Amino acid sequence: MRIKVCGVTRSRDATLAAKLGAWAVGMIFVPDTPRYLSLARAKRVRAAIPKGVLAVGVFRNPNLDDLSRAIDELDLDAVQLYGDTPSIHVFSSRTKLRFIEPKRSDADRRAGRGPSENARLKAWKTAASLKRRGKRVVLAGGLTPGNAAEAASAAKPWALDVSSGVERKSGIKDAALLRAFFAAVR
Repeated sequence: MRIKVCGVTRSRDATLAAKLGAWAVGMIFVPDTPRYLSLARAKRVRAAIPKGVLAVGVFRNPNLDDLSRAIDELDLDAVQLYGDTPSIHVFSSRTKLRFIEPKRSDADRRAGRGPSENARLKAWKTAASLKRRGKRVVLAGGLTPGNAAEAASAAKPWALDVSSGVERKSGIKDAALLRAFFAAVR
């Protein structure tokens, strides 16, 4: 199972994710989020992502100049776009993927909580349905070491995308949680 570790803000977290076998490492360029990286900070993270692991830039409604600058300066392998589009997409020279992420209620979002169990199960069913139709699906949102194996089994996605589920605080990955996530999936 492929795993993307997203919301990486530190070089050491990118290095550990790669050593554990991450398929991709995501860096977020959305200014009003806790995992936001400036280009200067992103360059340090990017330098820690080894060849063979995709460096993914995550953007919400980017303007083309900012997007082009990030792609060029960071030599990004893929771009994950979301915002005013109906779903999340990743574009790279190698593949087009569709991300399925459970919806969070406004109350959960305000409280900093992840998606509900019902929302996660619905997303897993959607991912499984798309996979049966031959789509490459990346399952994201609300994944933790405690539910990763169940999500992979239920949804049978092409990959899993984890961020806050392996953090001790926003943007700071916890090495033990990262290891546990990879072990649960494998």
